Amino acid sequence: MAGLCLRLRTGFRVNTEGGEGLAGEKILIVDDDQDFTAATSTILEANGFEVAVAHNTDDGKKAIGAAKPDLILLDVMMEHMDDGFNMCRDLKSSEDTSSIPVIMLTGVTGKTGLKFSPKTDQEWLPADDYLDKPVDPEELIERVKKLLG
Repeated sequence: MAGLCLRLRTGFRVNTEGGEGLAGEKILIVDDDQDFTAATSTILEANGFEVAVAHNTDDGKKAIGAAKPDLILLDVMMEHMDDGFNMCRDLKSSEDTSSIPVIMLTGVTGKTGLKFSPKTDQEWLPADDYLDKPVDPEELIERVKKLLG
């Protein structure tokens, strides 16, 4: 039977059916690509995670308060080219959210050749990890579990 999803006022959805993953850990996906968020949600939910989705940074910030995520998957470029960068810096500079692991998702590497790394870019982009799009499902689950472990 499919999991029950709720649409909340802020436009994100929360899967209310638990799972066998890491004790129903909550993951927030902030990405403007609805096809990507749907596919990624399915992968995460199939691995036992609860998922909330926001399609812009404003809804993402609201979702953090409502869903209390254990980890955030954050797109680099949304409405503005620097939305993800700015949201990540805001999250990591706030006492309330600095401990939430953030994995930055980017298609920038394929478009521009720019690569991001937590080892070299931590000072100006304090994400805990980076994944290039398209995201390999097994690698995504491995990285998520590593940061939540």
